[in-house]
Amino acid sequence: MNTLLLFITLAAQATAQPVKVSFCDGMTRISRDGTPPTAQTHTLHAARGEWEPLQIIVTGTPEQLKNIAVGATGIAKTDSEALLPAPKVLREHYVRVAKPTPMAPLPLGDYPDALVPLDLPAQEFSGDIINQPFWIDLFVPYTAAPGAYFGEVHFKLADGSVHIASYTLNVWDFDLPVVPKLRTSIMTTVRRIAEVHGLEYKDNTPSLTHLGLLNAYYDLLAEHRLSVDQIHGSYPDASTGKLDEDKVERALRKHLLHRHCSTIGLPIWPEWPFNDPLGKDRTAAMSYVAQWMKLLAKIRCESRVYVIMGDLDEPNNADAYANVRKWGEFFNEVEKTHGVRVPLLITEQPTPEKAAWGALNGAVDIWVPHFSAVWKDMEWAGGKHDIAMRRQAGDEVWAYAALVQMPDEWENLHGKPKQLTSSFPPVWALDYPAMAHRVIGWLLPKHGITGLTYWDTLFAAEGVDVWQDAGTFKTADDAVYNGDGSFIYPATEKRHGRHAPVASIRLKWLREAVEDYDYLMLARQLGLDEDAQRLAASFARGFGDWDNNPGSLMEARLQLGTLIETAHHRKQTAALGKGGAQ
Repeated sequence: MNTLLLFITLAAQATAQPVKVSFCDGMTRISRDGTPPTAQTHTLHAARGEWEPLQIIVTGTPEQLKNIAVGATGIAKTDSEALLPAPKVLREHYVRVAKPTPMAPLPLGDYPDALVPLDLPAQEFSGDIINQPFWIDLFVPYTAAPGAYFGEVHFKLADGSVHIASYTLNVWDFDLPVVPKLRTSIMTTVRRIAEVHGLEYKDNTPSLTHLGLLNAYYDLLAEHRLSVDQIHGSYPDASTGKLDEDKVERALRKHLLHRHCSTIGLPIWPEWPFNDPLGKDRTAAMSYVAQWMKLLAKIRCESRVYVIMGDLDEPNNADAYANVRKWGEFFNEVEKTHGVRVPLLITEQPTPEKAAWGALNGAVDIWVPHFSAVWKDMEWAGGKHDIAMRRQAGDEVWAYAALVQMPDEWENLHGKPKQLTSSFPPVWALDYPAMAHRVIGWLLPKHGITGLTYWDTLFAAEGVDVWQDAGTFKTADDAVYNGDGSFIYPATEKRHGRHAPVASIRLKWLREAVEDYDYLMLARQLGLDEDAQRLAASFARGFGDWDNNPGSLMEARLQLGTLIETAHHRKQTAALGKGGAQ
């Protein structure tokens, strides 16, 4: 009896615990049942045209956290009546890491990742005291006046009590570029979107529901300053290869002038929309490419184009290299015949694995080595610096992440570690640090790398429920790569009440990396490159030399923003003085 009374008393005390509300930044992951942060407010700094996140954590019993009503106010300027739009509020959803990604430094367990709109069903959890983090996404319009702003998020519990969380936003007096400076190609295919949402996709003709979803995915990536590799609206007729110029122009305008995406892939594959584009259909295929490019030129966006073909990527033998050269000759001939340039992108490092395969110089315009290949070529003592030489020759170099691919040379230098903690070529897996995702924005400029590619956002191995299981990619030898190829969660009508793409926390980190890159490019334009590189070196010295320290990154960003704002003011003052003298 005494034991029962003690249990009832403890249970009552747990239920009676007051709900707590706390803050943290967007780089911290909050465990479901761990000790919550202690901060009672939070201060953000952002430029115009920038997204900036924070997290608010509500801690209580599962019963207390049921059916929380959340509302955010507009963001008010402290010294005027100016009001910025209310931020987006998203509920964090946890997925389980049951088996570690190779060499992962973080433990097994539940990780917050999916950022679910508040109108979709909430995840249920048991336990005594738990945390429910909410992701707060603020956007600073280009019309915002600089200065301090104040915002609130209100949490109304089932018992009628209301908790108010207040934060401060400092808006810097400069703009991020409308079109991101970092060029990106993020593969998200028409067919895969249909599959994950349970939609039919017959004869290359999407339904109205499917078309709406395609635009929702394209919009979501663009909102994160990323560009999907290709858009369905720009496709030719699948059976004839002919373009509906009005339709394609509208799609290109929406993607490049409305979404402000940095790139667009020209849709052509080895056997689509022409059966033999390198042979009997060569003339027709070249005319199609030229026609498509002239539509881009009409809206003055031809510099944003490239061609990517999965069939050509990662060539790994002499025949594959020869095929890339044939396609390079094709696009070179298009340029000579029709006067339009279409850069060919190939996922490969400039140094061939075997010299006998021959070189791809002159065929490839955009090289995309893996992050580890960048380290090996440019930072390892035995590197050949072929990336630098291709850039000097006029080619572009982008880079990509996939799986865990540590070079033997890196492992030998670091004593063959069983876990990767910092200073490794970044890995984009769920059980790797936030810094492994975001630091890339500070690393790319060191080697003149101007773009990023990624191979999928919706991948999941057969039988994997991404809403529960983080183990999206599995290999034949039973290795698991948590979250690899999966940066967007598909909400479906059957499961959630409506179809929608749902962003992950990791997608937000990539957005922050793109914005960091924009800061560095702004600094370069203002003559601050030396200062910017000095700040970057405080935590990010190379692909194989960076610190897992988000605080150092945030401090460097704060200092860089202040330097950019000061230089921007000097530039404005000088322009006014010059105008007055005239």
